[in-house]
Amino acid sequence: MKEVLIPVDFSNESLIALEYGINMANHLNARVRVVHVKTNQLIVPFFSSDEATDKLNQDVDAWAHELYRRFKSQYKVECGLFDFKIREGNIVTEICNQAKYGDSTIMVLGAHDDVSMNSKWLGSPAYRLVAHSPCPVIVVNKRMQFRHEIKSIALPVDYSVASRKKVPEIAGIAHLFDANVHVVGLKSSDLVWMNKEMMSFVKQVKEFVSAEAKVEVSDTMITGKDYAHNLLDYAQASDIDLITTHVHHTTNPFVRIYQSFTNEIINKSLKPVLVIPTKD
Repeated sequence: MKEVLIPVDFSNESLIALEYGINMANHLNARVRVVHVKTNQLIVPFFSSDEATDKLNQDVDAWAHELYRRFKSQYKVECGLFDFKIREGNIVTEICNQAKYGDSTIMVLGAHDDVSMNSKWLGSPAYRLVAHSPCPVIVVNKRMQFRHEIKSIALPVDYSVASRKKVPEIAGIAHLFDANVHVVGLKSSDLVWMNKEMMSFVKQVKEFVSAEAKVEVSDTMITGKDYAHNLLDYAQASDIDLITTHVHHTTNPFVRIYQSFTNEIINKSLKPVLVIPTKD
C-alpha cells in the first residue's frame, strides 16, 4: 500500500500539512504516517489551551493522540492505516530515515517562512529536508493559495537532463488527479540554437505526458535569466495548482549543497511545490 508521510512539529504549518497530506492519501488510496522528531527545542502545539503547562511537560505522546482525534474523520481510505511515529535526533536525518525505511510514496511538508541570508545562500530548513529526501516532497505553507483538488500542474524544463528526469513522476500525479499539465520551457535568451533545442525538449516532454497521463497538455516558452521568478509569475498568472521542480542527487558537492532554483521556488512560491529527487 502507498504511504503519505507527514512530518509535524505541532505548529500551524503542521495543521496545513496534515490537511493537505490526508487529502493526498485519500486520492492515492494510501496509508498516512505522521512523524515527529524530538529535539531540545521547546514547542507548543497549535491546539494548546495551556501554553505554560505544555512548555513544561512537552507531552508529545498526548499531542499525537490529540492530532489523531482531530484528523481521523478526514481520512477516508477503507481499511487504511493512520498512525504516528516519534523519533529523536537530527530532524532532517530522522525524517529522511523514516521515509526510506517506511518506503514512503510521497512526503507532505509544512514549511515555515525563512527569509534569512542563510536561507538564501545555504538553503532554508525546508530545502535541506527536501534535498535529502528519498521520495518526492510536496511543500505547503500558510502563505500559499491552494485548492486540495489539483487541476493544473506547471512542469518546468530547462537545458539540463535532470529537469526532464522528473517527468514520469509528474505524469503519474497528473493522471491521478486528471490535471492539465503546463510544460514550461525556461531559456535564458532568444538565440536561434537555444530556441530550437528548447522546442525539442518541450515537445518530447509534452508527447510523453500526453501519452502516459492521458490528460490535456499545453506548452509555453519563457525567456529570461531569472528562471525561478519567471516560473512563479507564470504559475500565478495561469492559476496553477501545483508547481513542480527537482533536486538532483549527485556526487558533485556543489550541485548537492546548493541548488538555487529549487530553494528559491520553495521560499517564494504562492502555490504548493512538488519536488522530485533525481539521480545521475
